[in-house]
Amino acid sequence: MSTLTTARTGRVTLRRHRRALWTTAALLTLAMVATVVLRWWVAGSMDEARCFAGEPEACGEQLFGDWVTPQGFLGLALERSLFVLMAVPFLIGAFVAGPMVARELESGTYKLAWTQSATPARWLASKLLLAAGLAAVTATVLTAVFRFGRGPVRYHQNLSWADPGAYELMGPALGGYCLLGVAVGALVGLLVRRTVAAMATTAAVLGAVLLGFWSLRWELWPSLHASGQGSQLTGGLSGLPFDALLLRSGYVTADGRQLPYDACMQPEGETQCDPDTISWYAEYHPASHYWPVQLIETGIVLALAGLAVYAVFRVLRRHHA
Repeated sequence: MSTLTTARTGRVTLRRHRRALWTTAALLTLAMVATVVLRWWVAGSMDEARCFAGEPEACGEQLFGDWVTPQGFLGLALERSLFVLMAVPFLIGAFVAGPMVARELESGTYKLAWTQSATPARWLASKLLLAAGLAAVTATVLTAVFRFGRGPVRYHQNLSWADPGAYELMGPALGGYCLLGVAVGALVGLLVRRTVAAMATTAAVLGAVLLGFWSLRWELWPSLHASGQGSQLTGGLSGLPFDALLLRSGYVTADGRQLPYDACMQPEGETQCDPDTISWYAEYHPASHYWPVQLIETGIVLALAGLAVYAVFRVLRRHHA
């Protein structure tokens, strides 16, 4: 009986939010078609494998060029889409907080469902399962589409493996943030119980979490250290991997004082940057550190989502037991 009730509650939830589901499906299909067309256009003007193997003649008219070249247009399109794609976790969270949870509590329509053999826990679980499924499918498709489109323009401005936006969209972190949006949205919706206020609060919470990871994510994994003798920091850094993420750099004097990276370019630098007594240092992450950092961050985000789901049912039980 409980299985039938759960299935019935799920069908009601699907019908109630079918417009959002169809809109999401249409947008994902549009994104896939547009990316495939752009990749096909780029394939006609460059040999991707030979180009990135160091053969400039295989790169087409211009590797990254302006928007009139295939590569330039694809790179620009992906760069502009970052702002939209990174809004997906916020949109999912706001949708769960507002239309799915807070609106029903605010209007009182939840009482009808609860009087038709659907317990409060089952009512909320059906919503969370629907939203989590939508979030997982959306994140998976967007990640696959972005990685596919980024292939021939992966060194384009703002599309590097370490750039905010591209970093999340290339791996499971986007899915983690989408699921966190579901959990936080449900919790805020239960607590705030006002549609617009719940949506705004959810966006603020998710924004704070994302900004926190932007500031701290590269401390989640030990960075590499490079150093050398002399005041030619720029020349020394040329020995690092070309796509490395530089965290910190500077100089160390003979007496152990650390100087900023541009100290030797200043007029007073001549007196403190004697090549025979000074050394330079650099802390960086190579591209191979992408996946360890990505997986650690995703794990933390999913743990936060799990805690939020636990809090959701505790709040529901306390207020609607």
